[in-house]
Amino acid sequence: MNTFSLTLCDSRRTERFDAVTRFVGAGAGGAFGVLPHHAELVAVLRYGLARFADDRGRWQYLALPGGVLHFSRNAMTIVTARYFLGDQRDRIAEQLAAEMAQEDSELHASRATLDEIERTLLRRLSELGSKIGARA
Repeated sequence: MNTFSLTLCDSRRTERFDAVTRFVGAGAGGAFGVLPHHAELVAVLRYGLARFADDRGRWQYLALPGGVLHFSRNAMTIVTARYFLGDQRDRIAEQLAAEMAQEDSELHASRATLDEIERTLLRRLSELGSKIGARA
Protein backbone atom coordinates (compact mmCIF):
# COMPACT_ATOMS: atom_id res chain seq x y z
CA MET A 1 0.00 0.00 0.00
CA ASN A 2 1.24 3.51 -0.82
CA THR A 3 1.89 5.68 2.22
CA PHE A 4 3.73 8.83 3.21
CA SER A 5 5.23 10.12 6.43
CA LEU A 6 3.69 12.89 8.51
CA THR A 7 5.63 14.92 11.05
CA LEU A 8 3.74 17.18 13.46
CA CYS A 9 5.71 19.93 15.21
CA ASP A 10 4.58 22.40 17.86
CA SER A 11 6.21 24.32 20.69
CA ARG A 12 6.11 21.27 22.99
CA ARG A 13 6.88 18.23 20.90
CA THR A 14 7.39 16.54 17.54
CA GLU A 15 5.59 13.36 16.47
CA ARG A 16 6.13 11.27 13.34
CA PHE A 17 3.72 8.87 11.63
CA ASP A 18 5.20 6.67 8.91
CA ALA A 19 2.21 4.92 7.37
CA VAL A 20 -0.22 7.69 6.40
CA THR A 21 -2.47 6.92 3.43
CA ARG A 22 -4.40 10.20 3.21
CA PHE A 23 -4.70 13.60 4.80
CA VAL A 24 -7.64 16.02 4.79
CA GLY A 25 -7.17 19.61 5.91
CA ALA A 26 -8.50 23.10 5.24
CA GLY A 27 -6.86 26.32 4.18
CA ALA A 28 -8.12 29.72 3.10
CA GLY A 29 -9.47 28.22 -0.13
CA GLY A 30 -11.40 25.45 1.61
CA ALA A 31 -10.87 21.75 2.26
CA PHE A 32 -8.27 19.74 0.38
CA GLY A 33 -6.80 16.25 0.47
CA VAL A 34 -3.33 14.81 0.04
CA LEU A 35 -2.54 11.26 -1.07
CA PRO A 36 0.85 9.54 -1.36
CA HIS A 37 3.14 10.94 -4.09
CA HIS A 38 1.21 14.22 -4.23
CA ALA A 39 2.94 17.11 -5.98
CA GLU A 40 4.98 19.43 -3.79
CA LEU A 41 2.66 21.59 -1.73
CA VAL A 42 2.83 24.41 0.80
CA ALA A 43 -0.43 25.45 2.46
CA VAL A 44 -1.48 27.64 5.36
CA LEU A 45 -3.90 25.66 7.47
CA ARG A 46 -6.78 27.47 9.13
CA TYR A 47 -8.06 27.10 12.69
CA GLY A 48 -9.95 23.88 13.16
CA LEU A 49 -9.73 20.16 12.51
CA ALA A 50 -7.72 18.14 10.05
CA ARG A 51 -7.53 14.36 9.86
CA PHE A 52 -5.36 11.61 8.49
CA ALA A 53 -5.69 7.87 8.03
CA ASP A 54 -3.06 5.20 8.52
CA ASP A 55 -2.49 2.03 6.50
CA ARG A 56 -5.05 0.18 8.66
CA GLY A 57 -7.77 2.71 7.82
CA ARG A 58 -7.80 4.30 11.29
CA TRP A 59 -8.46 8.03 11.33
CA GLN A 60 -6.67 10.42 13.66
CA TYR A 61 -8.05 13.92 14.22
CA LEU A 62 -5.76 16.90 14.51
CA ALA A 63 -7.06 20.12 16.10
CA LEU A 64 -4.88 23.17 15.61
CA PRO A 65 -5.14 26.96 15.74
CA GLY A 66 -3.66 27.22 12.24
CA GLY A 67 -0.31 26.18 10.89
CA VAL A 68 1.86 25.61 7.86
CA LEU A 69 1.82 22.37 5.89
CA HIS A 70 4.66 21.34 3.59
CA PHE A 71 4.54 18.21 1.41
CA SER A 72 7.60 17.17 -0.59
CA ARG A 73 9.22 13.85 -1.56
CA ASN A 74 6.36 11.87 -0.05
CA ALA A 75 6.78 13.48 3.36
CA MET A 76 4.42 15.94 5.02
CA THR A 77 5.39 18.32 7.81
CA ILE A 78 2.93 20.46 9.74
CA VAL A 79 4.24 23.21 12.00
CA THR A 80 1.87 24.93 14.42
CA ALA A 81 1.97 26.69 17.77
CA ARG A 82 -0.05 23.90 19.40
CA TYR A 83 -1.97 20.82 18.34
CA PHE A 84 -4.18 18.15 19.85
CA LEU A 85 -4.33 14.66 18.42
CA GLY A 86 -6.71 11.76 18.99
CA ASP A 87 -9.28 9.44 17.52
CA GLN A 88 -12.33 11.17 19.04
CA ARG A 89 -13.20 14.18 16.90
CA ASP A 90 -15.43 16.04 19.37
CA ARG A 91 -13.05 15.60 22.29
CA ILE A 92 -10.12 16.96 20.28
CA ALA A 93 -12.16 19.97 19.13
CA GLU A 94 -13.14 20.71 22.74
CA GLN A 95 -9.49 20.60 23.83
CA LEU A 96 -8.55 23.12 21.15
CA ALA A 97 -11.42 25.45 22.09
CA ALA A 98 -10.51 25.31 25.79
CA GLU A 99 -6.83 25.96 25.07
CA MET A 100 -7.61 28.92 22.82
CA ALA A 101 -10.01 30.39 25.43
CA GLN A 102 -7.28 30.11 28.07
CA GLU A 103 -4.74 31.78 25.78
CA ASP A 104 -7.22 34.57 24.97
CA SER A 105 -7.75 35.15 28.69
CA GLU A 106 -4.00 35.28 29.34
CA LEU A 107 -3.51 37.62 26.39
CA HIS A 108 -6.22 39.95 27.69
CA ALA A 109 -4.58 40.04 31.14
CA SER A 110 -1.18 40.74 29.56
CA ARG A 111 -2.58 43.59 27.49
CA ALA A 112 -4.19 45.13 30.58
CA THR A 113 -0.85 44.95 32.42
CA LEU A 114 0.99 46.51 29.48
CA ASP A 115 -1.60 49.32 29.30
CA GLU A 116 -1.07 50.07 32.99
CA ILE A 117 2.73 50.09 32.54
CA GLU A 118 2.36 52.47 29.58
CA ARG A 119 0.13 54.84 31.56
CA THR A 120 2.59 54.81 34.47
CA LEU A 121 5.56 55.51 32.18
CA LEU A 122 3.75 58.38 30.44
CA ARG A 123 2.76 59.90 33.79
CA ARG A 124 6.36 59.60 35.05
CA LEU A 125 7.76 61.13 31.83
CA SER A 126 5.30 63.99 32.16
CA GLU A 127 6.40 64.58 35.77
CA LEU A 128 10.06 64.53 34.74
CA GLY A 129 9.35 66.94 31.89
CA SER A 130 7.61 69.33 34.27
CA LYS A 131 10.57 69.24 36.66
CA ILE A 132 13.07 69.86 33.86
CA GLY A 133 10.91 72.72 32.47
CA ALA A 134 10.68 74.32 35.93
CA ARG A 135 14.49 74.32 36.24
CA ALA A 136 15.08 75.95 32.87
